Amino acid sequence: MRFGEWLAKLLHVQVIWILFCLIGLFIGGIFPATFTMFSIIRKWIMKQDDFPVFKTFLKTYKESFFKTNLLGYGMILLGSSIYYYIKLFSSISIVLVVVSLLFGLVFLMTSLFIIPVYVHFDISLPEVIKHAGVIAVSHPLHILLMVVSLIGFWYFLFLVPAIVPFVGFSFISYILMFIANSAFTSIERKVAA
Repeated sequence: MRFGEWLAKLLHVQVIWILFCLIGLFIGGIFPATFTMFSIIRKWIMKQDDFPVFKTFLKTYKESFFKTNLLGYGMILLGSSIYYYIKLFSSISIVLVVVSLLFGLVFLMTSLFIIPVYVHFDISLPEVIKHAGVIAVSHPLHILLMVVSLIGFWYFLFLVPAIVPFVGFSFISYILMFIANSAFTSIERKVAA
């Protein structure tokens, strides 16, 4: 019964996420809709169930529209730049390639925590990037769990592609937010100790 309710909630937020991606013509809507979906899921993980999902989604989407697009496309630009330099340096110097690959690895680790940090902490965008990087580097087990979850999710999508429109992205968002939240909890415990 509880599993059915949980699945219904994921379906509900997935449908809203798709709607708001389309409202933003995908290019302008994908980041605000995704960040907002993580924000809703975070509330559920924190046992906050008594709120209107659609109204909360709409309010958060509107409030975060420009910031989340700036952060999302900024991360794409940064990732593209790192990739460009890895390709460029591959014909120049192995040392520069290794340094670029290390930057790339830290970037990918940071990317996994960007959305959870943004929705969990009330901080500026530069602080979001800094916090996400520090948390990612200091919590390799959580990063490993996130990577394994993403690989498992993509493998599952190939096996059952029909599930994608129903609960696919809300499901993986729930898992990633749950893992990130456990990292935040461990940080809060250390700070409190």
